Amino acid sequence: MTHNLRTSLRIVLFVSLSAVGIMAAGGSWRVGQAEVSVKCPMTIGGSFDASTSALTGTLTTSTARPSALDGSVAVDLRTIDTGIALRNDHLRENYLEVDKGAGYDQAVLSDIVLQGLNADAAAGKGSFTGSLMLHGVKKTVTGPVEIRQAGAAWRVRASFPVNLPDYNIDKPRYLGVGVKDMVQVSVTFTATQS
Repeated sequence: MTHNLRTSLRIVLFVSLSAVGIMAAGGSWRVGQAEVSVKCPMTIGGSFDASTSALTGTLTTSTARPSALDGSVAVDLRTIDTGIALRNDHLRENYLEVDKGAGYDQAVLSDIVLQGLNADAAAGKGSFTGSLMLHGVKKTVTGPVEIRQAGAAWRVRASFPVNLPDYNIDKPRYLGVGVKDMVQVSVTFTATQS
């Protein structure tokens, strides 16, 4: 469950960052070189991270709304890694239920809208709002985003909280120890014009 949330959060961050670069340069942008991390606080103290680099997607500037992006970014939830094989299995099979049906094996961020960024400058800090589809449920997420130029590409960093019960994800528990309801997703990726 925690891994899926982290993956979803990373996707949201990626989409937000891509949107800023797209607004500045126009055209279509493809996601590359990504890192999605989900910080999972434990019920007894401490935390662990679930991460993946399996983020894909293409975004374009919306013709209807200049601050919005058309397209989506997706995280492959089957690739989320917590560093412990048994915990990976429980996360993927019992909480994220990646084999349950279509759409459960990925987290998808779409309907991205950027705020507080200067479209003429492209680089900068602001915030984003988007629709996160996770575990068969679609909810709005929001968080900070930072975009900077990296050669011919744009480097995007975004983060947002995910409340697991909002996505009908069972409370992750094993031998009396579990993950708290709220996890924090962080996404970093490059966006290159396609």
